[in-house]
Amino acid sequence: MFVILSISDSDKHFLVPIQEYEKRLGKSLVIDNLKPFKDDNIQLVIEKETESLSKILHKKYLNYHKILLIKEWWTYDTLEFSEMIQGENVVFIIGWPYGVDEKRLKSDFSDLIMLALGKMTFPHGLAKLLLIEQIYRATTLWSGKKYHY
Repeated sequence: MFVILSISDSDKHFLVPIQEYEKRLGKSLVIDNLKPFKDDNIQLVIEKETESLSKILHKKYLNYHKILLIKEWWTYDTLEFSEMIQGENVVFIIGWPYGVDEKRLKSDFSDLIMLALGKMTFPHGLAKLLLIEQIYRATTLWSGKKYHY
């Protein structure tokens, strides 16, 4: 089971392809969107959203492997990513543009893994789409299909 836990107010520009991959992945994918906290104080937003993520992770996804998408971290190629998530219940965490307090999340969840999709910055909807596509690609690799079509 794969869960994408995302602080997001809209994926409207990427909705059609996201829905296509949701259909392909079926019940093995759940997208859990949380509403962003709004305030002019960026530090307060980061604090509130990190707190919200921590609560939901404890309540619903405690026994899942937790992977936080973060811009400044290591990247993996598709085969490495596929091996990392194979046979696991995984919750991928996508924060809001200001980010999250990764030190707090790491303190709350010692098993937290961090992952970058690349060094470029993407809109959250596109990051979600890229992630879903890679999850789909991983599942096709597991079934013996070729990496490229």
